[in-house]
Amino acid sequence: MDATSLVITVAIVGLVLYKQFRGQFVGGARDVRLPAVVMGIGVLTVAQAGPEVTAAGLALLAAELVLVAGLGVLRGYAFRLGTRDGWAYRSGSAALLVAWVLTLGVRIGAGVVGGAVGAGPLLSTSSALVLGGSLLVQSLVLRRRVAAAGLPVRPAEGRARVAA
Repeated sequence: MDATSLVITVAIVGLVLYKQFRGQFVGGARDVRLPAVVMGIGVLTVAQAGPEVTAAGLALLAAELVLVAGLGVLRGYAFRLGTRDGWAYRSGSAALLVAWVLTLGVRIGAGVVGGAVGAGPLLSTSSALVLGGSLLVQSLVLRRRVAAAGLPVRPAEGRARVAA
């Protein structure tokens, strides 16, 4: 992974972790938009880098995507849900932290194994794609939980920040 990709990945993960642990209202397009943008960045990164694609590399990337999707499900269930000001609100938990550590462990492990089987460039350039996919699954699971609990989702216009 080149320095620019590393900085971007660390910045995205840091922002996501900060937002997930400080708590926020559930809903709105941003819950799906951010993962879609991150996945788009991932696709562009892989396309621009043009890493050698081998059967072993594809198999490892597919396995990683399945694992992080499963961890996305786990993270979606690990949020504490409640209401704040009458609207659905989510916040982080110890289980969420454990699920994130596992997610990062899978990413690091895939990179190490990828390097050993000659798929290092493919795995290192796909970080944003993998992260975005995992976040998308997490978001969809969380939305389903909110709907199943019958919690009211705050309308987008209610989220506008008021200048002081």
